[in-house]
Amino acid sequence: MILKTRFKAIVSKIKKMGYSLTPQRLEIIKIISESKNHPSAADVYNKLKKLYPMVSLNTVYKNLSMLASLHEVREIKTMQNSVHYDGDISLHGHAICEKCGKIIDVEINELDFKGFFETKIKKKLTENYNISNYGIEFYGLCAGCGKKAVSVVG
Repeated sequence: MILKTRFKAIVSKIKKMGYSLTPQRLEIIKIISESKNHPSAADVYNKLKKLYPMVSLNTVYKNLSMLASLHEVREIKTMQNSVHYDGDISLHGHAICEKCGKIIDVEINELDFKGFFETKIKKKLTENYNISNYGIEFYGLCAGCGKKAVSVVG
């Protein structure tokens, strides 16, 4: 039910902003809003191409860029220089494996974050600074890559 609500929220914002709702755009929004695995543009393209064989990868990039500019998806950059997309814009962070690029959601206590923001970040910014987005990323090795690193060393 939450996924359908997310889809509807994105579509509503797109309509309000005056963008057209092509079948391909709606499907991209559906893929992103339903995804829990932080797909890349190529991942979205491969799913979309099954329904719309004539769609271009450029169409996917343009739509994901537009959604990111509207803060309806979050771009996540990995150490492998690839970009993944998260349709869940709720307050949370990401743990990103430096070796394989796997991305895992990290829950963040909203009250702790707001307190940290108010006491540590906001005080350092000028009065006229307006934050429009944020990113909380943690880098390291996932369990699989960590085990491989230990077995190579040991």
